[in-house]
Amino acid sequence: MNLLSGLEKFGIKSDGNLDITDDGTAKKESGQQTVKKSIEDLEEKDMVLQKSVQCPICDHKFKVLQVKSAKVKRIGTDADTRPHFHNIDTLKYEVIVCPHCGYAAMNKYFEHVSATQMKWIKEAVCNNFTPLSDDVPEIYTADEAVDRYKLALVSAMAKHARLSEKSLICLRIAWIRRDQIKEMSESNTEEVGKKKQYIEEYEGFYRQAYEGYTKAYSTETGLNSIAIEYILANMAIHFKEYGTASKLISNLLGNPNTNPRVKDRCLDLKDKILAAQKK
Repeated sequence: MNLLSGLEKFGIKSDGNLDITDDGTAKKESGQQTVKKSIEDLEEKDMVLQKSVQCPICDHKFKVLQVKSAKVKRIGTDADTRPHFHNIDTLKYEVIVCPHCGYAAMNKYFEHVSATQMKWIKEAVCNNFTPLSDDVPEIYTADEAVDRYKLALVSAMAKHARLSEKSLICLRIAWIRRDQIKEMSESNTEEVGKKKQYIEEYEGFYRQAYEGYTKAYSTETGLNSIAIEYILANMAIHFKEYGTASKLISNLLGNPNTNPRVKDRCLDLKDKILAAQKK
């Protein structure tokens, strides 16, 4: 299948206004309770704000939604380190897309493009892109977020980005799709086709991320080897490559720099591999 399908539907259709809860008038003696209650009750739209950005490719000025870090509460992670937060998926806000020329990248990479990369992006992306509205919605939906990541992947490939950057984009898409799959009803016939597409995209992008990180791990410098090995071990188990997973886990357990909590999780992974192999 075409993993980048859906970009033709990309667009922002509605305006949105921030509705940030004001806790400034709370009494000192009850302030702690008020803050706790307000954070728990915040909606997703209350945890994002509009940020002004200028595109390094076309110089167009526009606004995007960014997460207000002080408003989010982390509630856990998946085995492969996918983070979860109360009432918001922060991954949906990690990509900036220029609505004028189509250049897109994850927040930390957006401004860092060389003159040569700009030329490549203009040729491969901008010359074929249909401009979008500058309007900003209240929130980004999961599907909109996936489309934004796909646009970022197109730009990353056009500028010949590091493999680790492209792998990260693929991993983010897979994570978002995986959560969507979990939330879909088994009995809803209208969602059958969409669920099949999401599963295919999840598996496809997860595989791309796995293969990309595997190669980047041995060819790129400056990567967090412990974090990469742990993610790869989880991904290897998903793809039933237990020999690879066992080797990565052994490396982590034998590394004196591995965090004790990570080592505990590695022991859990060993048990998971043994159980899978018995089956």
